[in-house]
Amino acid sequence: MRRPSSKNLMLVILCILILFTLLSGYIYTNYTFLATILNTPTSYSSPADGWKPVGHTLDEQNLLHDMSIVVAAWPEYAEDNIPTVPCLSADGHLLVLSVAASRIRYGVSLTFVTVYPTDIKTVLPKHISSHPLSSNQQSLWCIFSDGSVTPVYTYDLKYGNDRVSLLDCPLSQFANDQLWKLNQTIRVYLASTTTKDRQIPILKAFVKVPVVSITSSNSSQESFTLCTSPLHNKANYLVQWIEFHRLVGFSKFIIYNTTDTDNYLSTVINMYTQKYPGLVDVVQWNFSTLGLVDTLIDRYFQVEALHDCLIRYGDQSEWLGMLDLDEYIVPLPPYETIVDYIHEYFGRRIIGSINLWSQFFCNKNTSAYTPEENDTNCLTIERFTFRARNRHKSGREKYLYRPRFVQYLSIHHQIIGLSKEHPSEKHITLAHYVSMSSLRTMPGCGFNETVEDTGIRNRFVNRVKDAIATLMNKH
Repeated sequence: MRRPSSKNLMLVILCILILFTLLSGYIYTNYTFLATILNTPTSYSSPADGWKPVGHTLDEQNLLHDMSIVVAAWPEYAEDNIPTVPCLSADGHLLVLSVAASRIRYGVSLTFVTVYPTDIKTVLPKHISSHPLSSNQQSLWCIFSDGSVTPVYTYDLKYGNDRVSLLDCPLSQFANDQLWKLNQTIRVYLASTTTKDRQIPILKAFVKVPVVSITSSNSSQESFTLCTSPLHNKANYLVQWIEFHRLVGFSKFIIYNTTDTDNYLSTVINMYTQKYPGLVDVVQWNFSTLGLVDTLIDRYFQVEALHDCLIRYGDQSEWLGMLDLDEYIVPLPPYETIVDYIHEYFGRRIIGSINLWSQFFCNKNTSAYTPEENDTNCLTIERFTFRARNRHKSGREKYLYRPRFVQYLSIHHQIIGLSKEHPSEKHITLAHYVSMSSLRTMPGCGFNETVEDTGIRNRFVNRVKDAIATLMNKH
């Protein structure tokens, strides 16, 4: 066997040195892949649990890695010039109204509730520049304050006039522990690799999990929660609406407040806080700092509020719904509460929702209130005792749903989820007092079309008045 010549040996050694030099540079520049494996020392600190490569391309992985290092190094309230939810994202692609955490929505996740892309330019002031993109045109990521990164899953929901976009990202183990084990507020950044020249995240949010405080039971199995539609200065009808629904079994109320110009709502909330702590929460649903005007001005981002209610309170409630203050869910004899009826017929069934067709309660005369109907010192259920002969079954329904079994909602029924059920008309109804605050003519409410029905008034009016007196310490 021939021994290699000294010349050939030198060439082999030189090749090894060149290869080593190139490999060293590759390891350094591609820390994304190799640093945690080789434990290569670097001049910067990596996320607490080690960098886990995410992204579809090498450039995307490197960009996310660099952003995660920056985020992990920022103190909690850093002056980072990144807009905070609610906000228009720094790249102008997203208009985000809220963010909340949930354990039942696609597992443990955060959800950003955003304005539908084609509506963004309409709802923003004209002088604000935006560049809306649909969800399938974007590549988005959540970066948590320890530097951990998870992908964002997006969905643009359009159902007639009901539109909303949702962004869901799984919680990293760090974020999950902070929220539910330590009950800490977490800081999360939304990063975009849609454009390659964006070196820092596009927005940030601070998220905490609401404390479960159900007055009748600590178990979500027993909890029935109602959210209000965005209020529009109708808070003077709020107390009677809450007290009626307390009587029929609801144990938590969420007020979506858009305006409170006369401080009446603040007074009401203070009364409840003192008398029944934890019964009523307020979600400030006012985006005046952004100058937003909804495409449908009478709604004020109601579809977005629907999903915010689902995400924010779905973990705490076995049944959840959103009603206007002129809508009352009424159990019919022999049932005294909604809870009794639903537990008997739907309690252990795996369904998404139960739909309730509107029973319109109208004014007796189509063109004017009677003296009794005009007396706003009386309860709504006391003022109006004439109704359409039949329930309205071509829209206008509302529904109660099981948060664990639905994903996307519209104002009048669930869009994506398990089965929608129609309960017996003999057992439950949705009384819709259409002329509560102004004269309105609805189907079945015309001249000589209505029938007198004092059943709700006779069953509940004195009990509601007693409950209001107790709240106000008049008993």
